[in-house]
Amino acid sequence: MKSLHYMLCCLLLALVAVSDSGEAVRCRYFWVVRDDLASPASIDSLIDKAAAAGANGLIAQVAGRAEAYYESDILPSASVEPGFDPLEYLINRARPRGMEVHAWVNAFLVWSAPYPPSDSSHIWHAHPEWFMTDGNRRSTRDYTRPQCEASSLVGATLSPAVPEVRQFLARLTSEIAVNYDVDGIHLDYIRYPNPTFGFEPVSVGAFFFKTGLNARELVIRHGSDAELEEAWSQWKRDMVTETVETVRAALRRNAPGTLLSCAVMADPYEAASHYSCDWRKWLEDGLVDFVCTMAYTTNQSKARELALLGAGTVPERVVHGIGVYNQSVPSALAGAETAVENECAGICVFSLNSLSSSDTWMLSQFWGEGRTSEHPLETAVFQRVSKGNGL
Repeated sequence: MKSLHYMLCCLLLALVAVSDSGEAVRCRYFWVVRDDLASPASIDSLIDKAAAAGANGLIAQVAGRAEAYYESDILPSASVEPGFDPLEYLINRARPRGMEVHAWVNAFLVWSAPYPPSDSSHIWHAHPEWFMTDGNRRSTRDYTRPQCEASSLVGATLSPAVPEVRQFLARLTSEIAVNYDVDGIHLDYIRYPNPTFGFEPVSVGAFFFKTGLNARELVIRHGSDAELEEAWSQWKRDMVTETVETVRAALRRNAPGTLLSCAVMADPYEAASHYSCDWRKWLEDGLVDFVCTMAYTTNQSKARELALLGAGTVPERVVHGIGVYNQSVPSALAGAETAVENECAGICVFSLNSLSSSDTWMLSQFWGEGRTSEHPLETAVFQRVSKGNGL
């Protein structure tokens, strides 16, 4: 009886959400974590689950810890079955079932295990000078797992202030977009971990060269200089934005039909001030085609608030992200319903791996049927074309 009541409540919630929006949800996406990409059988299971849930797009983590779940000349291979190409297999299985495939790449985060990578060609070994440091000039490579957790650091993180890092990401994303028929490139960890990181010498030096200001004073004085602090914060935002610009330019040059999206903190103000990720500006400038906001909170009131913040930016380019790994689907749909009602582009669920088979039906009912996931023409491109034609 309890199970029946639960299902009826879920159905009512789903039907209300669809009817309030007036039409089916456009983007019905799932993030797919790399753990289940290692074999054909595991990918087949994921595809079946996604189809049952009514998905029309998968965002698959093909470069997590700077290891490739595809054929790469840049990254070492991840641990997969010999001769198996997970990305190619995923595309071939997903497309016939009406699903886009976006290649999810961890941008600055390149290692998070408690031990160093075994492959000597891994970027962790090959380029220690590329990594972000804290205010004491300690590299993120040198943090232990307990120290990472205490510092809100996921793991070893590259610095966007290093020009070679930006070019590395441009080459990496272009390699995927050129060699595979993906619909898009999806950048995750395209941000600073928090304000205490980013004091690597190359960044401090370039900042001083541009502004004449010494960012090290923030460490010495513990952030007492408001003008310096704001200039430094803007510098770090510029470094992240410049990374996105570099990737965008490479994709336009090498694979112009490939969409570019980013996973971002859901609150645009916190994202810009705390994580140096000014995604609202990226949308306004047409730098990215869409963002997936990570609103994984279990607090339904907070979830609705985050959905409204996303809808208050450029809603047709915001795909609202919900978490089902830490709460029930009905609970997660609270924020999703608000996002749909306020004309966001769609919903992305984290993650397909953690979705139970009994939950797929609820999601398929929630977002309805019959919508494609077309994304608007890039604003920046449209402006350039219009001006060039005197429009």
